[in-house]
Amino acid sequence: MTGTMMSEQKPISIEMIAPCGMNCAVCSKYLAYLNKLDRPQCPGCRVRNISCTYLLEKCAGTSKGPTRDAAFCFDCEQYPCQGIERMDKRYRENYGMSVMLNLERIREVGIEQFTSEQYQKHKCDRCGNLISVHNRKCFKCDTVTRLVEKPNTEY
Repeated sequence: MTGTMMSEQKPISIEMIAPCGMNCAVCSKYLAYLNKLDRPQCPGCRVRNISCTYLLEKCAGTSKGPTRDAAFCFDCEQYPCQGIERMDKRYRENYGMSVMLNLERIREVGIEQFTSEQYQKHKCDRCGNLISVHNRKCFKCDTVTRLVEKPNTEY
């Protein structure tokens, strides 16, 4: 049984973890892209070689300035900045997740362990694909009518 479970696992690529700590693999726009849905799509920040999609030009650490090459926001001398704090608050309130706690976990256990934990946390029990943090749906098993729903509770 264990061998079957391992072969079914679809690991999250480390490139799917954005500098801000967002796991792009559980973003509705990424899942729409992956599943070729006729909805707004995004292949992820790092894949597009964009340092910060959320903060855009407002980011002085990963997008421009002396610490432009910071792999994660916590590598920046300005961390935590107002931008990441606002994003974290929004995600905590609306989606029950924290990008700052994600960053803390990455710093504690490393990116490989973090992506493994994220897969276990967000996988669909029915098919093993990932469940969106934005609408709590598996894009393979569930009917997706909206990319974003704000239930304000963890799943």
